Amino acid sequence: MKTITIRRAIYTMCIATIFAVTSFAQNTTVKKPRVYIEHFELANGMSQNDCDLFRTLVISALDVSDRFNLLDADTQTSLSEEAERRSDASALHDELARKEAIGIKANNYILRGALIAYSIDSEMVEGKTRYTYNIEYTITMTDATKSEDVISRTFSHGATTQSLIGGTGGKLLNQFSTYSSKEDAVKAAWNNIGSDIKNLLIEELPLEGEVIAEDYEVKKGKLISFYINIGTGLGVKVGDYFSIRASQVRAGRTISQEIGRMKVKEVFEDDPALAFCVVTKGGKEVYEAMEEYQSLAAEDSNATPLTVRSTKSPIISF
Repeated sequence: MKTITIRRAIYTMCIATIFAVTSFAQNTTVKKPRVYIEHFELANGMSQNDCDLFRTLVISALDVSDRFNLLDADTQTSLSEEAERRSDASALHDELARKEAIGIKANNYILRGALIAYSIDSEMVEGKTRYTYNIEYTITMTDATKSEDVISRTFSHGATTQSLIGGTGGKLLNQFSTYSSKEDAVKAAWNNIGSDIKNLLIEELPLEGEVIAEDYEVKKGKLISFYINIGTGLGVKVGDYFSIRASQVRAGRTISQEIGRMKVKEVFEDDPALAFCVVTKGGKEVYEAMEEYQSLAAEDSNATPLTVRSTKSPIISF
Protein backbone atom coordinates (compact mmCIF):
# COMPACT_ATOMS: atom_id res chain seq x y z
CA MET A 1 0.00 0.00 0.00
CA LYS A 2 2.82 2.33 0.88
CA THR A 3 4.51 1.60 -2.49
CA ILE A 4 1.28 2.38 -4.37
CA THR A 5 0.88 5.64 -2.47
CA ILE A 6 4.42 6.70 -3.32
CA ARG A 7 3.90 5.80 -6.97
CA ARG A 8 0.69 7.80 -7.05
CA ALA A 9 2.47 10.75 -5.47
CA ILE A 10 5.26 10.55 -8.04
CA TYR A 11 2.70 10.26 -10.85
CA THR A 12 0.81 13.28 -9.51
CA MET A 13 4.04 15.28 -9.29
CA CYS A 14 4.96 14.36 -12.89
CA ILE A 15 1.54 15.40 -14.17
CA ALA A 16 1.77 18.66 -12.24
CA THR A 17 5.25 19.29 -13.63
CA ILE A 18 4.13 18.59 -17.20
CA PHE A 19 1.13 20.89 -16.71
CA ALA A 20 3.34 23.62 -15.30
CA VAL A 21 5.83 23.35 -18.16
CA THR A 22 3.03 23.29 -20.72
CA SER A 23 1.36 26.30 -19.13
CA PHE A 24 4.68 28.15 -19.04
CA ALA A 25 5.27 27.44 -22.71
CA GLN A 26 1.77 28.63 -23.56
CA ASN A 27 2.18 31.81 -21.52
CA THR A 28 5.46 32.70 -23.23
CA THR A 29 4.36 31.93 -26.78
CA VAL A 30 5.02 34.93 -28.98
CA LYS A 31 3.25 35.45 -32.27
CA LYS A 32 5.32 37.22 -34.90
CA PRO A 33 3.61 39.61 -37.33
CA ARG A 34 2.97 38.19 -40.81
CA VAL A 35 4.33 40.09 -43.78
CA TYR A 36 2.98 39.43 -47.26
CA ILE A 37 5.58 40.34 -49.90
CA GLU A 38 4.22 41.57 -53.20
CA HIS A 39 6.02 41.24 -56.53
CA PHE A 40 8.27 44.29 -56.84
CA GLU A 41 7.97 46.90 -59.56
CA LEU A 42 10.75 48.05 -61.85
CA ALA A 43 11.28 51.32 -63.68
CA ASN A 44 11.77 51.57 -67.43
CA GLY A 45 15.19 50.30 -68.44
CA MET A 46 15.57 48.00 -65.43
CA SER A 47 15.87 44.26 -66.04
CA GLN A 48 13.52 41.75 -64.45
CA ASN A 49 16.52 39.72 -63.28
CA ASP A 50 17.91 42.70 -61.36
CA CYS A 51 14.50 43.40 -59.86
CA ASP A 52 14.15 39.75 -58.79
CA LEU A 53 17.60 39.86 -57.19
CA PHE A 54 16.67 43.07 -55.38
CA ARG A 55 13.50 41.46 -54.05
CA THR A 56 15.35 38.34 -52.95
CA LEU A 57 17.89 40.41 -51.00
CA VAL A 58 15.11 42.38 -49.27
CA ILE A 59 13.42 39.12 -48.26
CA SER A 60 16.75 37.77 -47.02
CA ALA A 61 17.32 40.89 -44.89
CA LEU A 62 13.85 40.56 -43.36
CA ASP A 63 14.47 36.89 -42.71
CA VAL A 64 17.77 37.67 -40.95
CA SER A 65 15.93 40.11 -38.66
CA ASP A 66 13.85 37.13 -37.46
CA ARG A 67 11.05 39.52 -36.58
CA PHE A 68 8.37 38.39 -39.01
CA ASN A 69 6.66 35.41 -40.55
CA LEU A 70 7.23 36.02 -44.25
CA LEU A 71 4.89 35.03 -47.05
CA ASP A 72 5.74 35.92 -50.62
CA ALA A 73 3.31 36.37 -53.49
CA ASP A 74 4.28 33.10 -55.18
CA THR A 75 3.56 31.09 -52.04
CA GLN A 76 0.33 32.99 -51.46
CA THR A 77 -1.02 31.76 -54.80
CA SER A 78 -0.91 28.14 -53.69
CA LEU A 79 -2.19 29.05 -50.22
CA SER A 80 -5.13 30.92 -51.73
CA GLU A 81 -6.08 27.80 -53.65
CA GLU A 82 -5.93 25.82 -50.41
CA ALA A 83 -8.04 28.47 -48.68
CA GLU A 84 -10.71 28.14 -51.36
CA ARG A 85 -10.67 24.39 -50.99
CA ARG A 86 -11.17 24.63 -47.23
CA SER A 87 -13.96 27.17 -47.72
CA ASP A 88 -15.84 24.75 -49.96
CA ALA A 89 -19.41 24.00 -48.87
CA SER A 90 -18.42 20.47 -47.86
CA ALA A 91 -15.86 21.89 -45.40
CA LEU A 92 -17.88 24.75 -43.95
CA HIS A 93 -19.28 22.53 -41.22
CA ASP A 94 -15.77 22.12 -39.89
CA GLU A 95 -14.99 25.06 -37.56
CA LEU A 96 -11.26 24.35 -37.77
CA ALA A 97 -11.37 24.45 -41.56
CA ARG A 98 -13.11 27.82 -41.50
CA LYS A 99 -10.55 29.27 -39.12
CA GLU A 100 -7.67 27.94 -41.22
CA ALA A 101 -9.18 29.39 -44.37
CA ILE A 102 -9.39 32.82 -42.72
CA GLY A 103 -5.92 32.56 -41.21
CA ILE A 104 -4.23 31.76 -44.51
CA LYS A 105 -5.04 35.21 -45.84
CA ALA A 106 -4.54 37.06 -42.56
CA ASN A 107 -1.45 39.25 -42.86
CA ASN A 108 -0.39 42.09 -40.60
CA TYR A 109 1.70 43.94 -43.17
CA ILE A 110 2.05 44.13 -46.93
CA LEU A 111 5.52 44.86 -48.32
CA ARG A 112 6.10 46.49 -51.70
CA GLY A 113 9.26 47.58 -53.43
CA ALA A 114 10.40 49.22 -56.65
CA LEU A 115 13.80 49.25 -58.35
CA ILE A 116 14.14 52.76 -59.72
CA ALA A 117 17.73 52.77 -60.98
CA TYR A 118 20.68 50.41 -61.12
CA SER A 119 23.85 50.70 -63.18
CA ILE A 120 27.53 49.80 -63.14
CA ASP A 121 29.78 52.37 -64.83
CA SER A 122 33.48 52.41 -65.66
CA GLU A 123 36.13 55.06 -66.22
CA MET A 124 39.87 55.26 -66.70
CA VAL A 125 41.75 56.53 -63.64
CA GLU A 126 45.52 56.87 -63.96
CA GLY A 127 45.58 54.32 -66.74
CA LYS A 128 43.44 51.76 -64.91
CA THR A 129 39.77 50.89 -65.31
CA ARG A 130 37.75 51.68 -62.23
CA TYR A 131 34.10 50.81 -61.65
CA THR A 132 31.34 52.61 -59.81
CA TYR A 133 27.68 51.83 -59.17
CA ASN A 134 24.39 53.62 -58.75
CA ILE A 135 21.34 52.05 -57.15
CA GLU A 136 18.04 53.60 -56.12
CA TYR A 137 14.97 51.85 -54.79
CA THR A 138 11.90 52.31 -52.62
CA ILE A 139 10.45 50.17 -49.85
CA THR A 140 6.87 50.52 -48.60
CA MET A 141 5.23 48.55 -45.79
CA THR A 142 1.49 48.89 -45.26
CA ASP A 143 -0.49 48.01 -42.15
CA ALA A 144 -2.99 45.59 -43.70
CA THR A 145 -5.56 46.09 -40.95
CA LYS A 146 -5.63 49.89 -41.32
CA SER A 147 -4.56 50.27 -44.98
CA GLU A 148 -1.98 52.81 -43.82
CA ASP A 149 1.69 52.99 -44.79
CA VAL A 150 3.91 52.53 -41.73
CA ILE A 151 7.13 52.62 -43.79
CA SER A 152 7.83 54.49 -47.02
CA ARG A 153 11.46 55.20 -47.84
CA THR A 154 13.60 55.79 -50.92
CA PHE A 155 17.24 54.70 -50.78
CA SER A 156 20.02 55.92 -53.06
CA HIS A 157 23.65 54.77 -53.08
CA GLY A 158 26.65 55.17 -55.33
CA ALA A 159 28.47 57.73 -57.44
CA THR A 160 25.39 59.91 -58.00
CA THR A 161 24.80 60.23 -54.26
CA GLN A 162 28.44 61.12 -53.70
CA SER A 163 28.42 63.78 -56.42
CA LEU A 164 25.42 65.40 -54.72
CA ILE A 165 27.46 65.68 -51.51
CA GLY A 166 30.15 67.60 -53.36
CA GLY A 167 33.30 69.18 -51.96
CA THR A 168 36.01 67.31 -50.09
CA GLY A 169 33.50 64.91 -48.54
CA GLY A 170 32.23 63.82 -51.93
CA LYS A 171 35.77 63.34 -53.25
CA LEU A 172 36.77 61.21 -50.28
CA LEU A 173 33.65 59.05 -50.64
CA ASN A 174 34.37 58.61 -54.32
CA GLN A 175 37.89 57.38 -53.60
CA PHE A 176 36.53 54.66 -51.33
CA SER A 177 33.66 53.77 -53.67
CA THR A 178 35.45 52.90 -56.88
CA TYR A 179 36.34 49.29 -57.56
CA SER A 180 39.00 47.47 -59.53
CA SER A 181 36.55 44.95 -60.98
CA LYS A 182 32.97 45.02 -62.15
CA GLU A 183 32.16 42.09 -59.87
CA ASP A 184 33.29 44.05 -56.80
CA ALA A 185 31.15 47.02 -57.81
CA VAL A 186 28.10 44.77 -58.30
CA LYS A 187 28.64 43.15 -54.90
CA ALA A 188 29.05 46.53 -53.19
CA ALA A 189 25.85 47.86 -54.77
CA TRP A 190 23.68 45.00 -53.56
CA ASN A 191 25.37 44.85 -50.15
CA ASN A 192 23.69 48.14 -49.24
CA ILE A 193 20.30 46.48 -49.02
CA GLY A 194 20.97 44.41 -45.91
CA SER A 195 22.08 47.38 -43.80
CA ASP A 196 19.34 49.60 -45.26
CA ILE A 197 16.58 47.18 -44.20
CA LYS A 198 18.13 46.62 -40.76
CA ASN A 199 18.31 50.36 -40.06
CA LEU A 200 14.89 50.98 -41.59
CA LEU A 201 13.21 48.57 -39.17
CA ILE A 202 14.95 50.17 -36.19
CA GLU A 203 13.99 53.68 -37.26
CA GLU A 204 10.44 53.11 -38.47
CA LEU A 205 9.25 49.90 -36.77
CA PRO A 206 11.37 49.49 -33.63
CA LEU A 207 10.98 46.61 -31.22
CA GLU A 208 9.49 47.72 -27.92
CA GLY A 209 9.22 46.02 -24.56
CA GLU A 210 9.30 46.57 -20.81
CA VAL A 211 11.95 46.32 -18.13
CA ILE A 212 11.14 43.57 -15.63
CA ALA A 213 11.43 45.03 -12.14
CA GLU A 214 12.79 41.80 -10.63
CA ASP A 215 16.21 40.11 -10.42
CA TYR A 216 18.15 43.18 -11.45
CA GLU A 217 21.65 44.07 -10.28
CA VAL A 218 22.69 47.36 -8.69
CA LYS A 219 26.19 48.53 -7.77
CA LYS A 220 27.10 51.84 -6.18
CA GLY A 221 23.74 53.37 -6.98
CA LYS A 222 23.79 52.33 -10.63
CA LEU A 223 21.69 49.73 -12.41
CA ILE A 224 24.07 47.17 -13.93
CA SER A 225 21.86 44.48 -15.42
CA PHE A 226 18.20 43.43 -15.73
CA TYR A 227 15.71 41.46 -17.81
CA ILE A 228 13.24 42.64 -20.45
CA ASN A 229 9.99 40.99 -21.52
CA ILE A 230 10.86 40.46 -25.20
CA GLY A 231 13.26 37.90 -26.61
CA THR A 232 13.83 35.42 -29.42
CA GLY A 233 10.12 35.30 -30.17
CA LEU A 234 10.38 38.75 -31.73
CA GLY A 235 13.89 38.42 -33.11
CA VAL A 236 15.88 39.85 -30.19
CA LYS A 237 19.52 38.74 -30.48
CA VAL A 238 22.65 38.90 -28.37
CA GLY A 239 24.41 42.19 -29.16
CA ASP A 240 21.25 44.16 -29.95
CA TYR A 241 21.06 47.65 -28.50
CA PHE A 242 18.00 49.33 -26.96
CA SER A 243 17.26 52.70 -25.46
CA ILE A 244 15.81 52.65 -21.94
CA ARG A 245 12.87 54.98 -21.52
CA ALA A 246 10.75 56.40 -18.71
CA SER A 247 7.35 58.06 -18.92
CA GLN A 248 7.14 61.69 -17.87
CA VAL A 249 4.26 64.14 -17.75
CA ARG A 250 4.88 67.43 -19.52
CA ALA A 251 2.18 70.08 -19.96
CA GLY A 252 -0.45 67.49 -19.18
CA ARG A 253 0.93 65.08 -21.78
CA THR A 254 2.66 61.78 -21.07
CA ILE A 255 5.85 61.38 -23.07
CA SER A 256 8.49 58.65 -23.27
CA GLN A 257 12.00 59.99 -22.77
CA GLU A 258 15.32 58.16 -23.13
CA ILE A 259 17.24 57.88 -19.85
CA GLY A 260 19.85 55.28 -20.79
CA ARG A 261 21.07 52.57 -23.16
CA MET A 262 21.46 48.79 -22.86
CA LYS A 263 22.89 45.82 -24.71
CA VAL A 264 21.44 42.31 -24.88
CA LYS A 265 23.83 39.79 -23.31
CA GLU A 266 21.72 36.62 -23.30
CA VAL A 267 18.54 35.27 -24.87
CA PHE A 268 16.66 32.11 -23.99
CA GLU A 269 15.37 29.58 -26.50
CA ASP A 270 13.10 28.07 -23.84
CA ASP A 271 11.58 31.48 -23.08
CA PRO A 272 10.96 33.57 -26.22
CA ALA A 273 9.71 36.52 -24.18
CA LEU A 274 12.80 37.13 -22.06
CA ALA A 275 16.28 38.61 -22.54
CA PHE A 276 19.09 39.49 -20.13
CA CYS A 277 20.67 42.90 -20.65
CA VAL A 278 23.45 45.12 -19.32
CA VAL A 279 23.32 48.89 -19.02
CA THR A 280 25.81 50.70 -21.27
CA LYS A 281 24.79 54.28 -20.49
CA GLY A 282 22.87 56.10 -17.75
CA GLY A 283 23.08 53.48 -15.00
CA LYS A 284 22.40 56.02 -12.25
CA GLU A 285 19.42 57.60 -14.01
CA VAL A 286 17.94 54.20 -14.85
CA TYR A 287 18.26 52.99 -11.26
CA GLU A 288 16.58 56.13 -9.92
CA ALA A 289 13.74 55.70 -12.43
CA MET A 290 13.41 52.03 -11.44
CA GLU A 291 13.17 52.98 -7.76
CA GLU A 292 10.54 55.61 -8.56
CA TYR A 293 8.51 53.12 -10.59
CA GLN A 294 8.55 50.52 -7.82
CA SER A 295 7.45 53.13 -5.31
CA LEU A 296 4.52 54.11 -7.52
CA ALA A 297 3.66 50.49 -8.34
CA ALA A 298 3.34 49.71 -4.64
CA GLU A 299 0.40 52.11 -4.51
CA ASP A 300 -0.90 51.95 -8.07
CA SER A 301 -0.96 48.69 -10.07
CA ASN A 302 -1.36 50.75 -13.25
CA ALA A 303 1.95 52.56 -12.81
CA THR A 304 3.89 52.70 -16.09
CA PRO A 305 7.07 50.57 -16.04
CA LEU A 306 10.34 51.48 -17.73
CA THR A 307 10.27 50.57 -21.39
CA VAL A 308 12.89 49.74 -24.02
CA ARG A 309 13.06 50.49 -27.73
CA SER A 310 15.50 49.05 -30.27
CA THR A 311 18.17 51.42 -31.49
CA LYS A 312 21.22 51.37 -33.74
CA SER A 313 24.51 50.01 -32.48
CA PRO A 314 27.03 52.67 -31.47
CA ILE A 315 29.86 53.32 -33.91
CA ILE A 316 32.31 52.18 -31.25
CA SER A 317 31.18 49.45 -28.86
CA PHE A 318 32.90 47.29 -26.29
